[in-house]
Amino acid sequence: MRRRPRPFAPLLAAVAALAGGPPAHAEPPTLHWAVPLPAGQGWRIVDLREGQGIRHEEYIPRGQGVDDYRDRILVQRQAAGEGMTPDTYLGYIGSGLAGHCSGYTTSGLVPGQRDGLVTATRTAYCGRFDARPYGYVIAQKVIRDGEHLFIVEREWRLPPFSVEPDGRTTLSPANPDEDAALKKDIRLAQRWLLEQVNPGAAPPPADPPAAPPPPVRKAARKS
Repeated sequence: MRRRPRPFAPLLAAVAALAGGPPAHAEPPTLHWAVPLPAGQGWRIVDLREGQGIRHEEYIPRGQGVDDYRDRILVQRQAAGEGMTPDTYLGYIGSGLAGHCSGYTTSGLVPGQRDGLVTATRTAYCGRFDARPYGYVIAQKVIRDGEHLFIVEREWRLPPFSVEPDGRTTLSPANPDEDAALKKDIRLAQRWLLEQVNPGAAPPPADPPAAPPPPVRKAARKS
């Protein structure tokens, strides 16, 4: 399976260091994931890594290439240091990403709690990443479960787009219909993160259905 480094991987590595990951010899047991991929596209896994307390899964739609994708989903697990909350994590990621973007804004920070797990969801808009011919829209949800953070990210890699001083974005300046379609897709992804993405312990497998009782044979009547 081909691996391709993320353009802002150093930022994630810095956050992991700040989070205080476990020492190299301490490998906690794998935690279960129950992350439903959004409907509408056939997603395929293109990267899977686990070790040093970190798990990384990467998906792109069928028909898109590893080097020229537009859509991507990342699912990650890592150790959480003391005081590292979901919104703190998003703040570190946002600060690092903003330093590489020409035009940057965020929207939709939603803190929450479900089943005792603290969560935070937010979307970041990067008009252009350094000198590369593209920008990013990244919708993220972070959940703290015990000593671990679960990070689920829906990402779009787009041609450079504008971010106005007031935070408004135009994702496809030359095509209003495409701009509206992209923003609708982002809203659907935000809803998916808020309503469906709640990783935790996987439920136990259901018991198989009981076999039906054998048919009762009626006694033959005597003539």
